[in-house]
Amino acid sequence: MKLRFLLPLAAFAVSVASLPADILSEVPKYAQDELAEGQIVVKSENVQGAPWPKLMLYQVVNAPPSVVWNLFNDYPAASQYTPGLIAAKVIETYPDGSKDVQYTVKVPIIQRATYVVHNTYSQKGNIQEVAWNLVKSPLARSSTGSLRIEPYGNNQTLLCYTNLVVPITNLVAGLKNEALSSAKVTVRALKAEAERRAAGS
Repeated sequence: MKLRFLLPLAAFAVSVASLPADILSEVPKYAQDELAEGQIVVKSENVQGAPWPKLMLYQVVNAPPSVVWNLFNDYPAASQYTPGLIAAKVIETYPDGSKDVQYTVKVPIIQRATYVVHNTYSQKGNIQEVAWNLVKSPLARSSTGSLRIEPYGNNQTLLCYTNLVVPITNLVAGLKNEALSSAKVTVRALKAEAERRAAGS
């Protein structure tokens, strides 16, 4: 089960008032040098009733926020750079601008699976966010998360990818490590594609 695609993303339910002023302030001081050097910084948060912690991955992208934001919203192109993703398409757009997005992914044994998430889009100050909540899936009970970005350094972007998937199976021991590995693959793929687009290649 490829958890990185359940972006699709409840567990991310914190009040706006409690959020830090910027994404960088969420990264511990000791890890900010690692972030500046291009490493992924990982944080986790225990969630009651969940089989494993909610993951938060921070990554500096060498591309301006506008490029990264446009990439988030380019669903038809997502399968071109995301490993294991067959297709992504918007199936409904609502008056508030939120969207239902259908993803088809490669999975073991049954070869492919299709699920739908509800995406919402917002901006607060310099922070732009797309947040998702699972609508239906044959592989997960729930999936919530977000992608947030803000300006960083010289024409760069700081990205935060948050995800929590609760699978249908109770055999979660082997899936816990897969969740972190898959999240890192997702973040690296986003970074690589955004930088490729920024370079005009």
